[in-house]
Amino acid sequence: MKENKLKKLVRNCYPTYTFDKVENIPLELLKELNIKLVLLDMDNTLIDNKGKYSKELKRWIKNVKAKGIKCYIMSNSISEKMVKKISKELGMQYYYKARKPRQKGYYYMLEKTQVEKENILMIGDQLFTDIYGGNRFGIKTILVKPINKKEIIVSKIKRPFERVILNHYYKKKGVLKNAK
Repeated sequence: MKENKLKKLVRNCYPTYTFDKVENIPLELLKELNIKLVLLDMDNTLIDNKGKYSKELKRWIKNVKAKGIKCYIMSNSISEKMVKKISKELGMQYYYKARKPRQKGYYYMLEKTQVEKENILMIGDQLFTDIYGGNRFGIKTILVKPINKKEIIVSKIKRPFERVILNHYYKKKGVLKNAK
């Protein structure tokens, strides 16, 4: 019984897709998947530890929105100030204190946007919050590499466990790639 629970937990950490960074996600993929709502983690997915993001990211978001796809920041941050600032600069709405992987934030976004689950995509840099939460909720997920090598202690502790799961994921997918 324990083995089945562990396998299910590990499987729920597998992303639908992986990309090096948000800007590398093809708009054609979003169209192919019929995505109407993109939920984006903020820290280490959109911005670095100084609150900076790339021009390419801003252009990517603008292009996604031009396709009629809604974009929201869904952050675990407990401080609204930075989330609000970044969302304004990128022309997006936001939900902070999301408490991913808990489901409350996902249900809130579902109700607020009136977009069906099969048309929602979660993008983030952490398996145990962004990907696990999105998968448990039943939406598509994309894992991107963290922007920064320097992270808060909680993330540093989780990364070795994430690497084990990612290496298993890549092996299962037949990709000869080790998570670093």
